[in-house]
Amino acid sequence: MKTLPYYLTLVGLTTLLLTACDQPETTQTSNEAALQEGVNALQTNGSVAPQASTERQLSGSADAASVSSRSLLENIASNDDLSTFNEMLKKAGIAKNLRGTGPYTVLAPSQAAFQALPDSLRDHLESAENRDLLQQLLNNHIIAGKLTTSDLQDGAILKTVAGHQLKVAKHNDKVQIGNALIEDPDVMCGNGVLHVVNRVLVPVKETAL
Repeated sequence: MKTLPYYLTLVGLTTLLLTACDQPETTQTSNEAALQEGVNALQTNGSVAPQASTERQLSGSADAASVSSRSLLENIASNDDLSTFNEMLKKAGIAKNLRGTGPYTVLAPSQAAFQALPDSLRDHLESAENRDLLQQLLNNHIIAGKLTTSDLQDGAILKTVAGHQLKVAKHNDKVQIGNALIEDPDVMCGNGVLHVVNRVLVPVKETAL
């Protein structure tokens, strides 16, 4: 069970997130067991059919093979548009998880997504004393299992490693997860798949879905 001071710190952060980003009310899982449980959890309000993953087209088969053979963390680190996300993963101490076997689906916020947050909020998240809160936020961008855009169904509910839920919305060639639009989809990796998204995903109450 979280201590009262920690809970009050969380309430302060979520209030700041709501004020600064005009996003839905946030919530914290009640204990560390929920985080561990979320690692292997994937829920839908329909079924996510096991379909063949289609590798994103790159210029040259050698480039495609190079990208798909690297780990999620290696592909994140090699993408300049994900430099802030990469640094935060390291700061939170969860970067090493994305070198593991997986597979995982990672929703990586772009530079523009982080720049949309106020400087004061980014500084708060990057502070060493708020490491647990940063872990919660980043784990809300990681889903157990390998899900390409073709695997995702409109209306599906995905459970993140943080234990929160994200709803999928599909319209024509656009895929939205939570309140974030996928900008660069289906970057295949040796231990999962990477999607670059245009917003930082703040945990929301499951009842809001």
